[in-house]
Amino acid sequence: MELRMRERIANNMVVENEPRIMNKEELRTNHEFPDRIPLSRELRQASRARSLSTIHYPRYFTLVFLLLISFTAYAQDSASVKTQIDKTHILIGEPIRLGVDVRIPSGVFIRFPQPDTIPHFVILGKGSLDSVVSGKSTSYHLEWKLTSFDSGIYKIPALPLLIGNRHYLSDSLPVEVSYGNLDSAKEYHDIRNIIEIENPAVKYILWVVLGLTILAIILFVFSASKPFPATKMPEEKAVGKSGLSAFDEAMASLERLKKMSLADAASVKKYYSGMNDALRVYLNRSMQLVTMERTNEELILQLSNLEMQKEAFTHLAATLRMSDFVKFAKYIPDVYDNERNLEVIRSSILLINEIRK
Repeated sequence: MELRMRERIANNMVVENEPRIMNKEELRTNHEFPDRIPLSRELRQASRARSLSTIHYPRYFTLVFLLLISFTAYAQDSASVKTQIDKTHILIGEPIRLGVDVRIPSGVFIRFPQPDTIPHFVILGKGSLDSVVSGKSTSYHLEWKLTSFDSGIYKIPALPLLIGNRHYLSDSLPVEVSYGNLDSAKEYHDIRNIIEIENPAVKYILWVVLGLTILAIILFVFSASKPFPATKMPEEKAVGKSGLSAFDEAMASLERLKKMSLADAASVKKYYSGMNDALRVYLNRSMQLVTMERTNEELILQLSNLEMQKEAFTHLAATLRMSDFVKFAKYIPDVYDNERNLEVIRSSILLINEIRK
């Protein structure tokens, strides 16, 4: 029994070192010990390949990831950020230029700061982003225009930048803001008083005004001493276009009005307008009075200078005022008033005609 066990162990050692074809006896023996089944060379190579695929591939991915991280770190470490200003001392309100220059490998993400306000400074404007590609690197330049209205020494704070996934800060630069360049060696005086300067134009203007005033006085005195010729109204012809005298034409107009039919307000208005016109035309033609452009109140005042009886003048004035009521206030008198007013106009013309004689 012990001898058989030694043979089995020897056979197994041979199988592990060199593949061979097993006989039936060995197969039966190995069947009794299934955990010691011999493997051929092909099987061992396949098993080794599977072990490599499961063990070494993750190592490759890790290596690639580390290379990428190393490249990103190299890109970030190789970034260059510089800040400069064109003046370190300015007067109040004087502009100053703040520039940021960045040099990074091409293809790396970059985000510049976007400040809205800067303490003690006023942002007057922002320039455009300039970029220049040189080989494997790219240079960027961005500029702001600032000023300050506070006197003193102030620092332009560091501005944040994002390059790749890493944050950078620009340089903080001091700026002195003052009112002016005062020289302590010089002697300064207070503000002088206002000096009044005589304007020569004022003197000439006064002389011109004085001369015009004297000339106006002379012309006024001369014109007042010379009487103006009296305005003379053109005399009306004794015979008008109708071939009738002023008196006959007035009487004929009144006769036509007496025959009118006063059926409505329009005819009544025309009736009183005809009476008024007959009197005005008669006075204009017979006495050369300006009557056509005057109102009835002005005409009444003009007729008051005639030597008419008081009662006759009162009736005539009432008739003229009644004519205004009809024309402008749409007043409609009764039949009796219409006839009486026409008779007042006719009798007034007869009376004036007698006075003229």
